[in-house]
Amino acid sequence: MSTGGLQDLRREHYAELPEPKKEPEKVQHVIADQYMKTLEQYIDRLSDHVRKIQDEELAVTNQFSAALLSLQTKSHEKRRTREDVARDVYQKKISKIRDKRKKYREMLYDAHAERKKLIDSMQIQKDEDDILRRKLAKLNALNAGETSREQRRTALVDWFAVVFAILQLALIIIYALVADYRASAGDATSASCADYAGRLRPVAPHYQFYTDVALFALVGFGFVMTFLRKYQYSAIGYTLLVVAFAFQWTIVVAHFFRMAAQQRFSDFVLDQQDLLVGMYGAIVVLISYGAVLGVLSAVQLLFVALVEVVVYGINVWLATRYLWTYQNALTPFDEATGTGGVPTLAGPWHAFGLGGDAAHVHVFGAYFGLALAIPLSKRVAARGRGHDDRASSYTSDMFAMVGTVFMFVLWPSFNAALAPSAVQHRVVVNTVLSLCSSVVFAFLGSRVFRGGKFDMIDIQNATLSGGVGIGSAAALLVSPGSAMIIGAVCAVLSTLGYAYVSPLLAKRGVVDTRGVHNAHGIPGLVGAVASVVSIAIAYDTSPFVYGQRLDELFPQGATTAAWHLASLLVTLLLAIPSGLVLGLVLAGCTSPTRRLYSDEVAWRVSGDFELSSTEDDDDGGSGGGGGGGGGGGAAGGAAGGQRRVRAPRA
Repeated sequence: MSTGGLQDLRREHYAELPEPKKEPEKVQHVIADQYMKTLEQYIDRLSDHVRKIQDEELAVTNQFSAALLSLQTKSHEKRRTREDVARDVYQKKISKIRDKRKKYREMLYDAHAERKKLIDSMQIQKDEDDILRRKLAKLNALNAGETSREQRRTALVDWFAVVFAILQLALIIIYALVADYRASAGDATSASCADYAGRLRPVAPHYQFYTDVALFALVGFGFVMTFLRKYQYSAIGYTLLVVAFAFQWTIVVAHFFRMAAQQRFSDFVLDQQDLLVGMYGAIVVLISYGAVLGVLSAVQLLFVALVEVVVYGINVWLATRYLWTYQNALTPFDEATGTGGVPTLAGPWHAFGLGGDAAHVHVFGAYFGLALAIPLSKRVAARGRGHDDRASSYTSDMFAMVGTVFMFVLWPSFNAALAPSAVQHRVVVNTVLSLCSSVVFAFLGSRVFRGGKFDMIDIQNATLSGGVGIGSAAALLVSPGSAMIIGAVCAVLSTLGYAYVSPLLAKRGVVDTRGVHNAHGIPGLVGAVASVVSIAIAYDTSPFVYGQRLDELFPQGATTAAWHLASLLVTLLLAIPSGLVLGLVLAGCTSPTRRLYSDEVAWRVSGDFELSSTEDDDDGGSGGGGGGGGGGGAAGGAAGGQRRVRAPRA
């Protein structure tokens, strides 16, 4: 049977059925369409009219029944004659009423069919709008203001957000009130024990810390940057290349500046701590690499590592030698010989300071990378090929989540590796608690700021912001509850950055492929400020922190907080201009028509490269993930078109 014939049968059958009683309205339509509103009113009026016809039919039937009962007292002949007359009248009336009801039921059927067609067409239009938005986002054609407004309109605070916010805040309060660290350990018997420092053994040997930090860099950063669907070879391969080169170069630079601080140049001796120093320098370059992911060639990337490590070394040298951030006590100055007055090697601090410091590593790497990206993005913005490849797929996002999980597990080692042995346990525990808090608040922020759905951009990056924020002197000094608060603040600000700041940066032509401004820059600034505040509060409260003299950690005393603030400003003043100058140099060496965000430029790829890198996207996957810096896809999950354009990772 043809479709048309089947529709006619359904219509005829529907017309024969009675109209059900009107139920109380349980669902309110929220489709803002005038035609739909008029159609709904028309359907309601038809339904009411059909029910009136049915009531009329029932009344006629009742009249006929009453007439038959009244004839029971008549004689047989009269009763039979009058019954026949009443029956004929009833059949004529009831036939006329039923024909009228059938006519209106057919009209009602047609109205419901029209309503269904309208809803289907609206859904098709919505799907087409989503597809168009994703395409426009890939081409950086979305207006940042438009996507932000749409995202705000769809922002949602639901039961998930409310319940988990209450639960996490309750946990923070519990840890703040009843959890703390011991003021003594080992054979230290008093909280005022002056030589408590050093009586605690390191949490782990240096080589074990090195393996953790190496995995953090190679697997963590390597896989986190595989979110670009056609740039996964380069993401992992160039990460390995950068780590191998920058690791070696950082050790040389670090020893040069250490000898400069000691005012004595000679051959240098390597030990296991140098392995950690080399990895920290490599990670700084990897952070900056995230901002220009998919834009630089391998040779350009090595040149970036060559220059950035030197500037990074200068920054750490200035911070530890002249800004008194993480410095041991100075040796006595001999006026006769003019020697001395240099940091001793016998104190709790390594010559490279804390190592994973929020300002020296994250803030420096993020803003060096952003400054580097400005001239490069201007160079390739108009004529660069492959902008539409700045997108993720379902598979590439899953690979990136592997990196996120590794970094979550290994971040405590990254923060604690070069911390003084007496405080390493506090750095480790505070980092874990800060990370846990940032994970919960990143999920909350993503759901609220992305229209009621989670965005993979936030989950891959903002969840780790707590590790960035607590990576400073604050990790040595704060209580567990305070560490969780730092993680929560970092996660909320990072998620806000991906949702709203990245589109604004993209509108101004700043390409930040991975979103390092939100993943490292903003949380790093929070961590640097937390360091200043925690040092100031600690000195204002007591000369001891958990049984150890503060002056042993910070020989400059109460002025250390001001020196840390000065160190943050110096970091920004070094990172931004140097990154901008290097970006101008590299932009001059970059073809404006360069192919971007694709492994085909530098790698031999398999025959199914195009198919494997696009099939997930063609299946309609849409949602968050990936980069942050720049492009119109910033509306994220709310706009429905960020699938994902790592243009921006926003």
